[in-house]
Amino acid sequence: MFLKLALGATLLGSASLADICIEKTASLPSGWIKISDTVDPNEQYSFSIALKQPQMKGLQKFLTSAQEDLLSLTDVTKMRTPTAKSVSKVQAWLRSHGIQDIDTKGDWVNVRATVGQTDALIGSALAHYIYDGDDASVLRTTEYSIPDALEDDIDFIHPVSNFMKPARSNSKIKWLNETDLAKRDPPCTSIITPKCVRDAYNFHYETPDGKSTVTMGVAGFLEEYANYQDSDQFLSQHAPEIAAKHYNYTVQLINGGENPQELSKSGPEAALDVDYALSLAYPANLVFYSTAGRSELIGENGTVDSSRTSTNEPFLEMFQYFLDKPDGEIPTVLSISYSDDEVSVPRPYAEKVCSMIGMLAGRGMTVLFGSGDGGAQGGRRSNCRTRDGSNKKIAMTTFPSTCPWVLAVGAVNNANDPPKAASFSTGGFSQYFEQPDWQKEVVSEYVKSIDGHLDGYYEPGNRAIPDISAVGTNVLVLTNGQPGVLQGTSASTPMIAAMLAMVNDARARAGKKPLGWANKLLYSEKVRSVLLDVTEGESISCDYDGDKPGGWPAKPGWDAVTGLGVPKDFNKLLDALVHADD
Repeated sequence: MFLKLALGATLLGSASLADICIEKTASLPSGWIKISDTVDPNEQYSFSIALKQPQMKGLQKFLTSAQEDLLSLTDVTKMRTPTAKSVSKVQAWLRSHGIQDIDTKGDWVNVRATVGQTDALIGSALAHYIYDGDDASVLRTTEYSIPDALEDDIDFIHPVSNFMKPARSNSKIKWLNETDLAKRDPPCTSIITPKCVRDAYNFHYETPDGKSTVTMGVAGFLEEYANYQDSDQFLSQHAPEIAAKHYNYTVQLINGGENPQELSKSGPEAALDVDYALSLAYPANLVFYSTAGRSELIGENGTVDSSRTSTNEPFLEMFQYFLDKPDGEIPTVLSISYSDDEVSVPRPYAEKVCSMIGMLAGRGMTVLFGSGDGGAQGGRRSNCRTRDGSNKKIAMTTFPSTCPWVLAVGAVNNANDPPKAASFSTGGFSQYFEQPDWQKEVVSEYVKSIDGHLDGYYEPGNRAIPDISAVGTNVLVLTNGQPGVLQGTSASTPMIAAMLAMVNDARARAGKKPLGWANKLLYSEKVRSVLLDVTEGESISCDYDGDKPGGWPAKPGWDAVTGLGVPKDFNKLLDALVHADD
C-alpha cells in the first residue's frame, strides 16, 4: 500500500493513474443534447475542484442531538477546511500538467486551463452541450477520472459533468381582469389571497411593538426579478393595513445577481414569493437574495474576461455566500422555490450542497424548498428514469428537497374543505439520501398503507418528501402591473416560511434560539398533533410510453404528496414550536 501511494504521489501527472471514475452520466437528462464534438484544445476553460472536508463528520451528530448553542462562523470554517496535505497534493497534480492559474479558497481549488489541459488532466472529452430553450452551449463531459492517489483528497470537479438545470414552477400564469377580481377579494374557493391564507390557518400573529429582529430571506434565480411597484400595488390592494406601515423588502445581490426595476422585467415567480412574504411575514426583516447562475469575471486589465466566466450553479454560489457571512447576518428562514429532478443532479454535487445546507441549519437557518410541480414525475414532468445507464423506471423526486436538512414543502388544493392533495405536488423517495431516524416511523406506516403500490419504482428506506404542505392552487399574484393566478409549491413554500419566521420572532422574545433545522421537531408527536392531516387526492403518475402505474396517494398520517399535512391553527403550531424544547 505504501509503495502504491508513493508512486502515485510521484506520478500524479501520468494518465495511467487516472483510474478512479468520479462521475459518469450514461444518459443525458431530459432536455440536454450534444451539439458538437469539435472543441479547440486551446480554448480556455474554468472549473473548480471540491476538496474533501475531514471534519464534516461531526455535522450530523451536532444537528440531531440537543444543542443549546448554534454553530458559529468559526465552527463551520473549521468543518469546511481541507487538510494542508490535500491542498498541496492537488496543486502539485495541476502543475504537473502545466496548469498555473490556480486559486485556492477554503475547500475549493478554482482553476483556469485550456480544454486540452483539462481533458489530459481528468481523462475527459469536453464537448458542447445545450439545454432545450437556452441560447448558449456549455462545455461538459459525461465522464471523468482522477488519479487513485487523490481519491482521499477530492470530492468532485465542477461543473465538468453537471447537467442539472434548476427550474421554477412550470405553471403558466393565468391573467385576470378587474371583473374576475370584482374589485375586492374574491371567494377563497376560486382565488387565494393573503387574507385567505391568514383565515385558513388562523395566522394572525402580531408583535407587541410592531417590530421584529427576525430576518426572512427569499431566493431569486434565473432572471426572476422582484419589482417594488408591483409589490407596493399588491399590498395596497390585498394587505392595505401593512401597506399603510410602509413595510418593504431589501435586496442583496449574489454572484453578479441583478434586480432591475423596469416593470417589463418583473418576474411572476419572484412576485409570488415577495407578495406573500410581505403580506404574511410582517414585521420580519425581509430580504430578496438575487443570485446569478453564471457571472462574468473581470480580468486583470479591468475588462470582462469571457474565459473566466463563473460556471458554478446558483445553489453553490448562494450557500457559499451565506456560509461566509458573519454571525447574526444570515436569515433565520430562507424560502427557495427552485429545484431539479434529483437524478439529474450529480450525486457528489448533491451531497456537497446538502452539507452546506446542514451547516447553515446549524447556524440557525431553516431552509425551505418547494418539493416541485410534477407529482411522481418530479420537478419538470420527467421521463421517470435513472441516468446511470440502466434506464430504470423510477418515481422521481427533486433536489435539494431530498436533502434531510431541508424542510420540503408540498401543496394542497384550495377548492376543497377539508383540503385535498394537489395533483402536481411532488413527493416520493430519494435515490441518494438515506431515511433519517426521525422519519422512519411515519414513513413505514405509509409504505404499509399503500400495500405494494409502486413497488420497484422507489427506495422505501430512503429520505421521503414532502414534510409539510400549504395551499398552492389559484394563488393571486401581481406582476407587470397586472393580476394573475399561479399554482405550485412555489406558492405554498413562502407561506410556510412566513409562519416559521413568526415562530422565530416568538422564540426570540422568549429568549430562545431560532428553530434552525426543524425537521426532527416537526415530526415529533407534539407538533404532528397540531397539523391537519390530508387524506384525499393523488399526485400525477409517471408515464412510461402510455403505461401509467399511478401517483402517490394521500393517506392518513404522513404521505408522499402532502407530507404531514397542513397547519390547522397557527396559534397551536406556534405554541408547539416555541415550547417544544422546554
